[in-house]
Amino acid sequence: MTSPSDEKRICAMFDSFCKKVSRNYLRDLERAEERRDSHYSDEPVDYFLELSGRRDIYPSDSFVLYADGMPCVVESETLYKALLSLSERQRKVLLLGFWRGQADGEISERMEVTTRTVYNLRRRAFSRIREYYEKRGRNP
Repeated sequence: MTSPSDEKRICAMFDSFCKKVSRNYLRDLERAEERRDSHYSDEPVDYFLELSGRRDIYPSDSFVLYADGMPCVVESETLYKALLSLSERQRKVLLLGFWRGQADGEISERMEVTTRTVYNLRRRAFSRIREYYEKRGRNP
Protein backbone atom coordinates (compact mmCIF):
# COMPACT_ATOMS: atom_id res chain seq x y z
CA MET A 1 0.00 0.00 0.00
CA THR A 2 1.17 3.55 -0.67
CA SER A 3 1.76 6.12 1.98
CA PRO A 4 -0.41 9.25 2.21
CA SER A 5 2.46 11.42 0.99
CA ASP A 6 2.86 9.21 -2.12
CA GLU A 7 -0.87 9.41 -2.74
CA LYS A 8 -0.75 13.22 -2.62
CA ARG A 9 2.21 13.22 -4.97
CA ILE A 10 0.46 10.88 -7.43
CA CYS A 11 -2.74 12.99 -7.28
CA ALA A 12 -0.70 16.13 -7.90
CA MET A 13 1.07 14.48 -10.86
CA PHE A 14 -2.26 13.32 -12.30
CA ASP A 15 -3.75 16.79 -11.79
CA SER A 16 -0.76 18.39 -13.52
CA PHE A 17 -0.98 15.88 -16.38
CA CYS A 18 -4.72 16.56 -16.92
CA LYS A 19 -4.18 20.31 -16.94
CA LYS A 20 -1.32 20.01 -19.41
CA VAL A 21 -3.37 17.76 -21.74
CA SER A 22 -6.34 20.14 -21.59
CA ARG A 23 -4.14 23.20 -22.26
CA ASN A 24 -2.43 21.51 -25.23
CA TYR A 25 -5.77 20.35 -26.64
CA LEU A 26 -7.10 23.91 -26.46
CA ARG A 27 -3.96 25.23 -28.19
CA ASP A 28 -4.37 22.65 -30.94
CA LEU A 29 -7.97 23.73 -31.47
CA GLU A 30 -6.96 27.40 -31.67
CA ARG A 31 -4.20 26.59 -34.21
CA ALA A 32 -6.62 24.56 -36.31
CA GLU A 33 -9.10 27.44 -36.28
CA GLU A 34 -6.40 29.89 -37.37
CA ARG A 35 -5.37 27.58 -40.23
CA ARG A 36 -8.99 27.14 -41.27
CA ASP A 37 -9.61 30.89 -41.22
CA SER A 38 -6.53 31.52 -43.35
CA HIS A 39 -7.81 29.13 -46.05
CA TYR A 40 -11.48 30.09 -46.07
CA SER A 41 -13.07 33.39 -46.80
CA ASP A 42 -16.23 34.96 -45.43
CA GLU A 43 -17.32 35.85 -48.96
CA PRO A 44 -20.12 33.71 -50.38
CA VAL A 45 -19.28 31.31 -53.16
CA ASP A 46 -21.96 32.76 -55.44
CA TYR A 47 -20.23 36.12 -55.33
CA PHE A 48 -16.95 34.60 -56.55
CA LEU A 49 -18.72 32.62 -59.23
CA GLU A 50 -20.45 35.78 -60.36
CA LEU A 51 -17.11 37.55 -60.63
CA SER A 52 -15.33 34.75 -62.42
CA GLY A 53 -18.06 33.42 -64.65
CA ARG A 54 -21.14 34.38 -66.51
CA ARG A 55 -24.48 32.80 -67.18
CA ASP A 56 -24.92 31.54 -70.71
CA ILE A 57 -28.14 32.74 -72.26
CA TYR A 58 -29.57 30.83 -75.18
CA PRO A 59 -32.56 31.87 -77.26
CA SER A 60 -34.14 28.47 -76.64
CA ASP A 61 -34.21 29.15 -72.86
CA SER A 62 -36.93 31.77 -73.23
CA PHE A 63 -40.12 32.34 -75.17
CA VAL A 64 -41.20 35.54 -76.87
CA LEU A 65 -44.72 36.94 -77.12
CA TYR A 66 -45.54 40.17 -78.90
CA ALA A 67 -47.86 42.96 -77.79
CA ASP A 68 -48.36 45.64 -80.43
CA GLY A 69 -45.13 44.60 -82.14
CA MET A 70 -43.09 44.83 -78.93
CA PRO A 71 -41.39 41.63 -77.75
CA CYS A 72 -42.07 40.32 -74.23
CA VAL A 73 -39.72 37.57 -73.08
CA VAL A 74 -41.18 34.79 -70.90
CA GLU A 75 -38.71 32.36 -69.27
CA SER A 76 -41.21 29.78 -68.00
CA GLU A 77 -42.61 27.37 -70.56
CA THR A 78 -45.69 26.72 -68.44
CA LEU A 79 -46.46 30.43 -68.17
CA TYR A 80 -45.84 30.82 -71.90
CA LYS A 81 -48.37 28.09 -72.68
CA ALA A 82 -50.83 29.56 -70.19
CA LEU A 83 -50.52 32.96 -71.88
CA LEU A 84 -51.08 31.34 -75.27
CA SER A 85 -54.31 29.81 -73.97
CA LEU A 86 -55.72 33.32 -73.33
CA SER A 87 -57.64 35.39 -75.83
CA GLU A 88 -55.63 37.96 -77.76
CA ARG A 89 -57.11 40.88 -75.80
CA GLN A 90 -56.46 39.27 -72.41
CA ARG A 91 -52.88 38.44 -73.37
CA LYS A 92 -52.34 41.96 -74.68
CA VAL A 93 -53.58 43.52 -71.41
CA LEU A 94 -51.19 41.36 -69.35
CA LEU A 95 -48.21 41.94 -71.62
CA LEU A 96 -48.68 45.69 -71.80
CA GLY A 97 -49.33 45.97 -68.08
CA PHE A 98 -46.66 43.71 -66.64
CA TRP A 99 -43.94 43.48 -69.27
CA ARG A 100 -44.23 47.03 -70.59
CA GLY A 101 -45.26 48.66 -67.30
CA GLN A 102 -48.15 50.63 -68.75
CA ALA A 103 -50.99 51.91 -66.59
CA ASP A 104 -54.59 50.92 -67.18
CA GLY A 105 -55.31 54.34 -68.73
CA GLU A 106 -52.54 53.93 -71.29
CA ILE A 107 -53.67 50.39 -72.13
CA SER A 108 -57.29 51.51 -72.51
CA GLU A 109 -56.25 54.30 -74.91
CA ARG A 110 -54.08 51.94 -76.92
CA MET A 111 -56.80 49.26 -77.14
CA GLU A 112 -59.62 51.84 -77.48
CA VAL A 113 -61.64 50.43 -74.57
CA THR A 114 -62.56 51.71 -71.11
CA THR A 115 -60.31 51.25 -68.10
CA ARG A 116 -63.01 49.05 -66.55
CA THR A 117 -62.75 46.74 -69.57
CA VAL A 118 -58.98 46.56 -69.06
CA TYR A 119 -59.55 45.65 -65.41
CA ASN A 120 -62.08 42.95 -66.35
CA LEU A 121 -59.83 41.49 -69.04
CA ARG A 122 -56.92 41.29 -66.56
CA ARG A 123 -59.09 39.63 -63.90
CA ARG A 124 -60.40 37.04 -66.37
CA ALA A 125 -56.87 36.40 -67.63
CA PHE A 126 -55.64 35.72 -64.09
CA SER A 127 -58.53 33.31 -63.54
CA ARG A 128 -57.74 31.45 -66.76
CA ILE A 129 -54.04 31.23 -65.89
CA ARG A 130 -54.89 29.92 -62.42
CA GLU A 131 -57.16 27.29 -63.98
CA TYR A 132 -54.42 26.36 -66.44
CA TYR A 133 -51.90 25.86 -63.62
CA GLU A 134 -54.37 23.83 -61.55
CA LYS A 135 -55.27 21.64 -64.50
CA ARG A 136 -51.78 21.04 -65.88
CA GLY A 137 -49.65 21.50 -62.78
CA ARG A 138 -46.84 23.93 -62.13
CA ASN A 139 -44.19 21.95 -64.03
CA PRO A 140 -44.31 21.44 -67.79
